[in-house]
Amino acid sequence: MGGITAPPPADSLWRSFSASAGAFVEATEQFVQEGVNPGGYYKAVWCRDASYILKDWFLSGRFEDVMHEMLFIWSHQVAAGGEKVIYGRGSPEMQYSSKVADPETHKKFEGALPSTIFHGFSEVYGRNPDIDSTALMISTTAWIFNAYLKSGMVIPTSSSPAHGSIELKMSSLVSSPSVVIEYVVPRMLAAVDYLASRDTDGDGLLEQGHNEDWMDTVLRSGKIVYSQACWILALSNLSSLLSELGRKDDAKRAMSMAYRAIKAVEDRLWSEKDGTYIDLQDDGDGQRGGRSLTQDVALYLVAVTENTVQDILGSGQIREEPAQDEKARPEFGSRAERALDTLKARIWKDKWPLVTESALERTGPWLLNPNQYHNHTFWPWTTGIEMLARSRFARVHECHALLSMLSSNDCQSSTRAFYEWVNPVTNTGSGAHPFRTGISAIRIAIADILGQMGKSGLTH
Repeated sequence: MGGITAPPPADSLWRSFSASAGAFVEATEQFVQEGVNPGGYYKAVWCRDASYILKDWFLSGRFEDVMHEMLFIWSHQVAAGGEKVIYGRGSPEMQYSSKVADPETHKKFEGALPSTIFHGFSEVYGRNPDIDSTALMISTTAWIFNAYLKSGMVIPTSSSPAHGSIELKMSSLVSSPSVVIEYVVPRMLAAVDYLASRDTDGDGLLEQGHNEDWMDTVLRSGKIVYSQACWILALSNLSSLLSELGRKDDAKRAMSMAYRAIKAVEDRLWSEKDGTYIDLQDDGDGQRGGRSLTQDVALYLVAVTENTVQDILGSGQIREEPAQDEKARPEFGSRAERALDTLKARIWKDKWPLVTESALERTGPWLLNPNQYHNHTFWPWTTGIEMLARSRFARVHECHALLSMLSSNDCQSSTRAFYEWVNPVTNTGSGAHPFRTGISAIRIAIADILGQMGKSGLTH
């Protein structure tokens, strides 16, 4: 193989990354602007996907469009007596059959956002609303509102109108965007209450059923690292927004919940043996499931560094120091580095960062072959998350390698990042194309990384 060549200096690598990143952003601009739906054959609105696309839109300057779409999404929050909701299509407990939610189910789901918003009805894919759809939309909405407020574009009003009677139109967005904030913030707080109810045993970690997250075929249930990350992101960004709005007590409560979740992850989901964070899966009858590693645990490293000095995209506010008993363990930095090393050792196969470390033994409702959909494939979306996580710990070589992988072509001569997923054996892109969720996740990571470069003076 020859001798090992010494890597170039970090500033040289960052500049090389900057050039590649700029080219990627320019090449993808047209695809992002086409809609808030994930793209390709996905025509409805998926809340988790929209959380990435809307943040990307905001960074691109589409302020009014962002506010309009956020209003649309939050107006579909599940409520007693609200619009028609169907649920259960992805649930093995319900034999993968949809059911129309009755009034009692509406009450049980109240405060959650649906998985998908269709024309005239919404769908909850699993037996219960997925955690990430609600949590990620809280996170993105709060982050965007906070950015508005800090920029001086919005002046918070002191009054609190009857939110249910507000008629929200595009004209009000232009003349008084603070009205939008007053309409949505109570809905976000209701969503937090719903998510908090998913901690059924009171240990600070949210529990989920089968297929109640973005990997809607892998049948993982229990205490999932990725879902805790979404929850922590929601609480962290909402706390920053509430603080900016002068709601100090509410802000402290949200941040306290975030620290409690972080401590619970550190206490219960860190595996010293594996050198990474691992799900505590439950197969449904009280028995623990396997210890397979998934790429999306990288989102936890992003969540813990959100709204700190390491988070360039966030509010720029260093989180208030928690009480001693609320602190995550001081070895987090060391654990994070080990987790990133473990991801590279176990997830990266022949330089392909895959979404699962091995082929899945069972899937549902669809039986997936290896290297198909969620089964041991390359996903640009989660690779963008991993790139962001690695950048938060200044792992420049790996960021550069991931962006190169994303920017390169598959065997059909199309950029890999444009696909929903890629078969790593055949190098063939599949799924929706262009898949806006993945493109936006990568662009958000790039903006964060370039922000770090700017702070370090490496962009000049």
